[in-house]
Amino acid sequence: MMTSFEEMMRRKIVMPAHFMRQSGDKVGELWSHFSDAAQRTKVYTEQDYITILSSLIKDWKIDKIADLNEVGEKARDYLMALPGRLQRITDRMQEPEKEFQFKWIGPTI
Repeated sequence: MMTSFEEMMRRKIVMPAHFMRQSGDKVGELWSHFSDAAQRTKVYTEQDYITILSSLIKDWKIDKIADLNEVGEKARDYLMALPGRLQRITDRMQEPEKEFQFKWIGPTI
C-alpha cells in the first residue's frame, strides 16, 4: 500500500478535465487555461491539493504504519515530506495572470 501510494504521488494525479478540449483545439491544450482560471478564481488551488494530501496522510496514519521493509520506509518518508515540499513550491508560485476566453462561457475569466 505504501509503495503504491508513493508511486501514485510521484507520477502525479491526472485530472479528468486534462483531456477536455474546445472545438478546434488539441486535446489537453485547454487544461492549462482551465487550471489557471481555477487558481485565479480560488475554485481549486495548489493549497487545496496540499490540504487534501495532508488530510489523507493524517487520517490514514501514515506516520504510524510500522514493520515496513526498507522500500516501504523510504516510501513513507517521501509521503510524509511531500506536503511540506509542495508547500514550499506553492509559496514561490505566482498567481496566474493570463486571461483566456472559454468558448462556452461569456466573459473572460
